[in-house]
Amino acid sequence: MSPLYRLFRYEHGDGTAKEWAYADLGNGTAQIRWGPAGRLRQSQSKPLPIALERAREKTLKGYAAVGRADIDATGAVVLLSREPPDHRMPPAVTPAPKPARDIAALLGADDDGFYF
Repeated sequence: MSPLYRLFRYEHGDGTAKEWAYADLGNGTAQIRWGPAGRLRQSQSKPLPIALERAREKTLKGYAAVGRADIDATGAVVLLSREPPDHRMPPAVTPAPKPARDIAALLGADDDGFYF
């Protein structure tokens, strides 16, 4: 059985569209497919965290999450379930803020409170 893909679509102003999809293979990797709408012939495998980050980047570029799909070896897409139109990717993990430094430690305080 082929994996289920999470499908994203970008609609161009001229009526054409392109699609991008990823499937979690369950072993820490993901299969990524892309191409014109309905024909995702190009593919590659990447670590799952990279695929998730790319999915987030795609939504920031204007791709809309379409739903879950089956994609066969020829790249033909069969949409199995739709996602709500307002579905958003989870936010990227943001690094913890750097701790603030004590100004006195940086400047070298004197006992009388003056800094040089």
